[in-house]
Amino acid sequence: MKEKHICPNCNRVLRSINASHYCKEVAIDDLFLDKTDEIVLVFDRLYQHFSEWEEVEISATKNCIVFVRNKTFLVAKPMSKCLEVKFYSSDMIDDDELHKVEQWNSKIQGIARFQNEQELTVKFLDYFKESYLIS
Repeated sequence: MKEKHICPNCNRVLRSINASHYCKEVAIDDLFLDKTDEIVLVFDRLYQHFSEWEEVEISATKNCIVFVRNKTFLVAKPMSKCLEVKFYSSDMIDDDELHKVEQWNSKIQGIARFQNEQELTVKFLDYFKESYLIS
């Protein structure tokens, strides 16, 4: 893993010493205060899954949770009716279950939306694993 740069004010892991970021410590639980139990369960499953992987830093910003290895590989955003999860791929993904797939710099950005835990299938966890591996 590359050398970690940690902001002394908010304790977020940054890609470089001078990286621009939202510099305020935010508790992950605060992002779920007005969300449904189903959305919380989806996130809890994601969190548990990634917390077992090596070299993963998890932190919150004012409206999302960021999962970082060498770079950000996953962004989870609690919304009013779902948990939106952004991930990256090296190849275009043809999957009607994704909310959106688009070119983003040299990678493909996929966006999935989950209303309940049952929608978070092995297929999506495989997409997220690839994102982790290319970060």
